[in-house]
Amino acid sequence: MATYNIPDQRRGDTWDGINSICIQVNGVPANLTGALIKAEFRRSIDAPVALTLSTTNGGIVITNPTGGIIQFPPKLIEIPFGKYLYDLQVTYPNGVVKTYFSGTWTITPDLTE
Repeated sequence: MATYNIPDQRRGDTWDGINSICIQVNGVPANLTGALIKAEFRRSIDAPVALTLSTTNGGIVITNPTGGIIQFPPKLIEIPFGKYLYDLQVTYPNGVVKTYFSGTWTITPDLTE
């Protein structure tokens, strides 16, 4: 599993998202046709989920299913400031579940509400 720490984001501002990520299996792009993808953000491993981005809520978009390419579109970030842990999990149509990367994301405080 790879580690990717998302650059810091100011709370209350629109996050630019991530334009393109290629999910690979043994160096080959994964076929994401029909897959469900989800990333959950928590302050600690046992904390409640603060934010879920997924293919079902539009927080993750599969832009090239056979090329393994996904995107996190821009989004207004309104979760409390702090450091969050996350991972990205893919559920394939055949029921196989794989976690491909994880990391941290720091949300910095804003002054203007």
